[in-house]
Amino acid sequence: MKKILLLAGIALLATACEKDPDMDKVDADLVVYTDHDGDADFGSYKTYFLPDSILEAGGYKSSYWKDENAQAIIAQVEANMEARGYTRETDASKKDEVDLGVQVSYVAQTNYVTTGSYYGGWWDWGFWGPWWGGWYYPFTMTYSYNTNTLVVEMLDLTGKGTEGEQKANIPVIWYANASGFQYSGRYNQSLLLKAVDQAFEQSAYVQSDK
Repeated sequence: MKKILLLAGIALLATACEKDPDMDKVDADLVVYTDHDGDADFGSYKTYFLPDSILEAGGYKSSYWKDENAQAIIAQVEANMEARGYTRETDASKKDEVDLGVQVSYVAQTNYVTTGSYYGGWWDWGFWGPWWGGWYYPFTMTYSYNTNTLVVEMLDLTGKGTEGEQKANIPVIWYANASGFQYSGRYNQSLLLKAVDQAFEQSAYVQSDK
């Protein structure tokens, strides 16, 4: 079931049949949406790799957000993953040895609808290893990105092949986005950090058996 929760104590405005609440009614607060692959065994994963930058997606060319604010958001994701029993691998040369890939992206002033596929501006598939041919959502998802959206995705890297094997697709087993209008195109750092916590709070199934 799709979950849409509002931060800062605002009442829930969306029902299961609504894909997006009326943003005029929630002012500058963020809506946090999460979904996941019901067949994924989150308890079986132990390690993950999380890049040290946030991909800023928009148009045909992406950039990377690396300042102290980006690092604070990444640290918030790491803290929540650690609290759920997952261990972060920080050595980029070992990212092909972990169970999960966690990618954080930020979409500014872009409206986009995805349905069971992926936005081509995300981390290039080759980033995770030479055996991958792309990634996909094994669960049905249709959602509109509002102005300023933080996206966190968790990819299952355990199904990678060996050298010489045909490239496999990477399943996205968990997805979260926090979106909402923010004046003058500026993001609210405090709300983004709270949104990360909210995404994990409403995803109790994200828990390692470690």
